[in-house]
Amino acid sequence: MALADESEARPGLMATLWQRGVRSGDWLTWDRIGFAGLCSGVGLTLGLIWMLAIPNSFGSPNGIVLMDYLSFWLAGQQALQGTPELAYIPAEFAVIQKELSGTDTVFGFFYPPTFQLLQSLFAFLPYKLAFAAFVVVTTGLLCVACRMITGNWLFALCLVLVPACANNAFHGQNAALTAALYAFFLIGVERNRLIWAGIALGVLTIKPQLGILIPIALIASQNWRTFLSASVTTLAFAAASAAVLGLGVWQVFWEQAPVASAMMELGGVEWGKMISVYGSARLMGAGHLTAMSVQAVFALCSAACVWLAWRRSTDMTVRALVLVGGALLVTPFALSYDLTLLIVPCAFLIREGLKDGFLAFEKVTLFLVIGLSASTSPLAIWLGLPVAPLLPLLVLLLGMRRLGSAHSGSEVTGIDGKTEAVSG
Repeated sequence: MALADESEARPGLMATLWQRGVRSGDWLTWDRIGFAGLCSGVGLTLGLIWMLAIPNSFGSPNGIVLMDYLSFWLAGQQALQGTPELAYIPAEFAVIQKELSGTDTVFGFFYPPTFQLLQSLFAFLPYKLAFAAFVVVTTGLLCVACRMITGNWLFALCLVLVPACANNAFHGQNAALTAALYAFFLIGVERNRLIWAGIALGVLTIKPQLGILIPIALIASQNWRTFLSASVTTLAFAAASAAVLGLGVWQVFWEQAPVASAMMELGGVEWGKMISVYGSARLMGAGHLTAMSVQAVFALCSAACVWLAWRRSTDMTVRALVLVGGALLVTPFALSYDLTLLIVPCAFLIREGLKDGFLAFEKVTLFLVIGLSASTSPLAIWLGLPVAPLLPLLVLLLGMRRLGSAHSGSEVTGIDGKTEAVSG
């Protein structure tokens, strides 16, 4: 009799686990998330102190931290010394790095002169202090942007402590800055501050491959003021860099552009460290043309989704999810730290979910996206599992699902975990 009762109870237990553990994600409460954020913040702070202040495996024999930020700081140094074009001559730039670090480890600088102009401000500081200042300032900007989205400092702090953002900080990379600019653009559009939204876009041209789909979004939504503001800001920003650094630096930059393409094609950057569809295809053994063809298919599908989302919906949660997810799917050249960009649509979705309820499986999907955001490279390099493109794909699909739910009844899970029907 006891065995019969146990077998009868098991289906009910499994149904409860499925409902609460997967479908509604009730176990993802803010006290647990806040504790995880606290642990992440302590770990990130201690890790940066260890990397910048204590001799370790990331340092050269003379104490130079061998991370991506080295190329940023040295590019800024060249600007201050009146030789900005050397940052765009790979052989010359490699010599400069080797002389400074005393090693053969070099980092390329493939960003436009506008980013070099920004880095010249940090180059006034010693290298390690500039590294720390760049991480703090850019992560702080992203935190402010997340606060503007969610309306809550605790939520914002938790978001900037997700694994992808920590990964970006350790590399001294600029993904927190580009994510903040993306957020300011979306916030500007949502609040009808269209000129400010365009200014954020103009500055975002420091990493132009992330903005490929934005013109489609602006045209679909007939947002001509932001389009015009972004165009003017882009030209003004480029003119400022030419005025300060010299017009010739732009010529050298364009001449160096094929080097970046060749590095991608020839594996100069490990394909396992890339998060693009192209990188995943190459990791799985596809040739360059095949991988680019697969990339093109995803790019076209992403562009179509962005057009539909920005044409049919004014809900910024939908727009942000689709645009940012598509932005990381459309470019063939994106690396693991660029997943920091996913913080922005996650912030919009969390705000919306806490206000009006989450759709089924949204919480768990967010957990997977955030939890895996710094694990894609190890999974690809050590296990040969290129899961990275799945994360922006999931984000894009969350947006398209919400777009569809606006036209049909859908179940949402409120803060209290209760499921209820909501109609569009």
